[in-house]
Amino acid sequence: MMYTRHLLSRRDSPVEDGKPVQGTWTSAFEKVDLLGIDRPYRFPLPDWILDLRLKEWHTFTAWNGEMWLEATIADFKFFCFLEIVFQNKQNKEKARIFKTLPFSTWRMPLSLNDSVIEHTGAGFAFRVHDFAASRLVTLDISVDSAIERPGFTAQLEFELDARKAAPLTVNILISENRSMYIFKSFCGVKGQITFGDGNILLSPETTSGLFQDCKGFIPYRTCYSNCRGFGVDAAGRHFGFSLGEHITKKLNMNNENALWLEGDLTPLPPVLITDAEPGEMFIQDLEGMVDLNFKVIEDAETTLDFFITGMRHKNPVGHFNGMLMTRDGKKLPIRNVFGSLERFDFKL
Repeated sequence: MMYTRHLLSRRDSPVEDGKPVQGTWTSAFEKVDLLGIDRPYRFPLPDWILDLRLKEWHTFTAWNGEMWLEATIADFKFFCFLEIVFQNKQNKEKARIFKTLPFSTWRMPLSLNDSVIEHTGAGFAFRVHDFAASRLVTLDISVDSAIERPGFTAQLEFELDARKAAPLTVNILISENRSMYIFKSFCGVKGQITFGDGNILLSPETTSGLFQDCKGFIPYRTCYSNCRGFGVDAAGRHFGFSLGEHITKKLNMNNENALWLEGDLTPLPPVLITDAEPGEMFIQDLEGMVDLNFKVIEDAETTLDFFITGMRHKNPVGHFNGMLMTRDGKKLPIRNVFGSLERFDFKL
């Protein structure tokens, strides 16, 4: 039998009566407050320590066949950061920008309905406005020029209805009373990006994107791997996939893995992401629905070390080849699909 996953009815919160609710949904929660869980750890802890343990981030990805953009805005409590990965195949321009600030310089919202995240100063500024109820998320970024790198600006609208595909929302148990929440939406992207003398206009008809909102009680030492890619199949249908490898419980019942093919969402089974040889990784499942090979085009690594806390983030871009299976049992060939594969080693 082919893998299937039960999709739950819409609900307002992933926390009920002080307990995290595990499951998969196809709509955003009205409010996500994991600090509302009663005693997430075995021993009672003050609210400020629980807040330090909760890690939160937004990720924005866009691709139109020539341009790749990935932006992460994170509040890891001990430090915040903005990371941008940009490549333009047409003129060979590329940029990797990493800005970090100590402690919670900005805070992530409890709701995706009319919420704002913003920061100005230290050579960069950004503003995120979430309108998930209206199916729109806007992102504005401005980064000053630096030695050997021109300035970078982006004004983007992630139109969550453009691909007519349901989002994927999951709440995954890390332990009996701790969870990780993830919202993902495959979408079209409208706007413009300016880097140096180049100006790129994006339209939702030709540009696919992925918006992600994540919160979780990440263990102090852990490794988290995930990957994503976008393409157009032989019939001209836009598709995107996003896969993660977790240490969470009952992954066969509930995980963040998904394939979007134009208007259809296919929840996928758990995967393993393994090294084959330098610059090459395999992403596979045990159900015969995921069989991908990833080859690195350009590697990159960011390392932060602040005494008892830190992070090592590998984020190469490259090409995927292989196969994914849709929910109706049809194989989708993946041929030289551009994407990225992340590996976080946390000490947080």
